Amino acid sequence: MKRILLIIILAYANCLYAQSLSKVPDSVRKIVDEYTGVRKSEVNLPIVKYSEDQIKSKLVKLALKNAQMNAADANVSIAEIARKKANSSLLSSVNLGANVNEFVVNNSPAANFFPKYNFGLTLPLDAFAKNKAEKKTADQMIIFNKSQKEQLETNIKASVLIQYELYKEKKELVELQKIAMEDDIAAYERAQNDFKNDDITMEELNKIYKISIAEKALLVTKEKDLNIAIIQMEEIIGMSLEKALQ
Repeated sequence: MKRILLIIILAYANCLYAQSLSKVPDSVRKIVDEYTGVRKSEVNLPIVKYSEDQIKSKLVKLALKNAQMNAADANVSIAEIARKKANSSLLSSVNLGANVNEFVVNNSPAANFFPKYNFGLTLPLDAFAKNKAEKKTADQMIIFNKSQKEQLETNIKASVLIQYELYKEKKELVELQKIAMEDDIAAYERAQNDFKNDDITMEELNKIYKISIAEKALLVTKEKDLNIAIIQMEEIIGMSLEKALQ
């Protein structure tokens, strides 16, 4: 049914197009255009752009995967292992001993007059104090290493956000400098025409030319600053900035 309806609409539209394109109703033109593929280009998915907060969050996450953070995680794990070891260190201080009376072994009647078995347990007097100190030390090391890790995370986050602001600044300065340079180049081209028409002197032409050259040199410097900012950012996040922002 839908197919028959579509054929009727297309036939009707073709008749209207033959008469006058301007008389075709918008609703019919829309159906025809979509069917014939005229508007296929309009249905392409838009380019997804990250918001400012999303970009910053992504860069911070990448930076927190660096070697320094891995080392901080390892230090915390080592401290936690030391704490578990301290829990059982008291057992290593306990010495157990046992022996059997030789008369019992020899099945001698004299065995009734001596202890048949001997058991012994030795525990140093300072064992509990040492164990308590080891546990406290291990607890403090866990606190210390976790604090170091948190401080490192804070420093890395600040470094990323500061470097990102510097990157944006350098990028914007490059764009502004390109605009300024284009204006100066256009001014120099106009000055060349004016010189040909004897409207300005050679001295005035050279002055405008030097200004345009100075703007080009300034652009080179600003592009260098931008490249340095990109390199510094990539050093922090551990990957290409272009890839990170995709």
